[in-house]
Amino acid sequence: MPFPGLTIIGERLNPGFVSSKKLLEAQDLAGLQQLAVSQVAKGAPLLNINAGCAGEKDATFLCELIRAVQQVVDVPLSLDSPDPKVQAAALAAYDPAKAKGRAPIMNSVAETRWEMMGLRNKYRANVLFMVSERMVDGSPVPNRSADDVCATALRVIKRARAEHPDLALGDCILDVSVGPMASDTEGLTRCAVESIRRLGADPQLRGVHMSVGLSNVGIMLPKRTIDGMPLGLALECAFLTRCVPAGLDMSLATAGRDYRVLPEGHPALVAFDGFIAEEDGFEALRGLKAFYKLATPIEKAA
Repeated sequence: MPFPGLTIIGERLNPGFVSSKKLLEAQDLAGLQQLAVSQVAKGAPLLNINAGCAGEKDATFLCELIRAVQQVVDVPLSLDSPDPKVQAAALAAYDPAKAKGRAPIMNSVAETRWEMMGLRNKYRANVLFMVSERMVDGSPVPNRSADDVCATALRVIKRARAEHPDLALGDCILDVSVGPMASDTEGLTRCAVESIRRLGADPQLRGVHMSVGLSNVGIMLPKRTIDGMPLGLALECAFLTRCVPAGLDMSLATAGRDYRVLPEGHPALVAFDGFIAEEDGFEALRGLKAFYKLATPIEKAA
C-alpha cells in the first residue's frame, strides 16, 4: 500500500458490483464467503457489508451473511444500512469475539436519521457519520459547500459525544461523500477535497477518522489508460494523493487495486487539480473531457 496510514474498507460485498450482485441475489453464502476471504487476503483490514435490496427487505438474510462472513474472516465489519431496524438486526448478529474483540462500524448515521444513534445504548460500535446532509427546519437538505459539510461534522460529533460519553473521537468516522467526477456539474468533488482539508486541520476533530467511497470518483469514465492505469483508477489515485496528506485516513475501496501516490506533474494529477480549482462545474467537466481525449497513452513516469 503506497499510502501509509490509509485503511481500506473492503467494498466488494456490495450489489454495486455485477459479480457481487449475482451472489447476493442468489443468496450464495459460500460464494460471498470466498469474496470476503479474497478481500482480506488482498490486504483489507475491514470489510463493508451491504446486502442491497435483499438485506433491506429481509434482515434475516443480512444476518445470515454477517454470520457466514464471520465464520471465515476475523476482521471488523462495517454494517452498511441507513434503516435503523435493519441496522439493529445487523448489530445483534455481529459477534465481536469473532473479530478479536473489535467493535463493528455502524454505517451510516446522519443528522437526518439521528434515531439510529440510540442503538449505541445497547450495542458497542464505532460510528460512521454521513456529513453530506443536514437538517434545516425539520427537513433533510444536501450539503453543497465545505462550510455546510464542516459545520455539520462539528455538530454531529459534539452531539454524539454529549449523548454517548463513552464514544471517543477515535471511534468516529466522517464521510464527506464524493460522487462521479464524470457528471459533477455542481463542484462536489471540489467540495469534498476542501472539506477534507478543513476537517483535517481542525483541532477540535483531532483523532476523528475520515472516509469516502473512493470508487465513486472514477465511475462513468472512459476505459483508456493513463500512466499504465485505467483512467478511473488514475483519478482515484489523484484524489488520494491530494486528500491522504490532508487527513483522509480511511476509504471504502477495492482491496488489491493498484492505488499509488502520483508524482507532481503527472497528467492525471494535473487534470484533477484543474478540475477542483475550477468554480464553474461545466467548465471543470470541459477540462476533464479534454484530458480524456489525449491522442496517445502517456508513458509511465519514472
